[in-house]
Amino acid sequence: MERLFFIALLSFPASLALASSCEPGEAVGADAKIAAYREANCASKALDKAADLLHDALLAEARSDSKTLCANLHAALMQLDQYRVGAWRDSHGNIAEKIDAGFDEKLARMETTTCPQRPALYRHLALQGNPWAMFRLADSYAKGTGLAQNDGEALAWYQQAAEHGYAPAYVALGLMYSDGKAFVPDYGVAAQWLDKGARTGDAEAEYLLGNLLRK
Repeated sequence: MERLFFIALLSFPASLALASSCEPGEAVGADAKIAAYREANCASKALDKAADLLHDALLAEARSDSKTLCANLHAALMQLDQYRVGAWRDSHGNIAEKIDAGFDEKLARMETTTCPQRPALYRHLALQGNPWAMFRLADSYAKGTGLAQNDGEALAWYQQAAEHGYAPAYVALGLMYSDGKAFVPDYGVAAQWLDKGARTGDAEAEYLLGNLLRK
């Protein structure tokens, strides 16, 4: 009897899954469909919370309260960000699409501001493998916008964005290697990056490459 009781205790945790993300104190069944449903429910709640935060952010903007505007926009983005991945998305595509669209909408809104949270947000997304964010973080370092100006960091993040196929990074690298502002020019490397950009049909890359070759 004692042996059976011990085996039952060992097997009990396996009958439970992780708690849902919005109800951490509540254990959910091990059934994958139920777990996915519960997580999709949490995502729906996150959409509502993010909408409320955006509403409050716009009210703050109307009264020129930039601190609250920025805090609420950032909070709305983080509310949605945790649901941009997860196995539940495969069976709840409609909610997943709303999460992604809501995140993109609020990110675009954040981009119209000068909120100090932007560099931290870029880094957060860049570390997730987002090439757009890698480029924006590199730009922030290159221009000293919201971060201490650092050409080395700018170069590193531009290169990561380029490695992910983000075409604007090709032009940025071409400029860094050709203008001599960040370090001694290397026109050969500059031409390689600009040529890569030109092959994507980027007009600026084509112009800069032509100008480089002419000189």
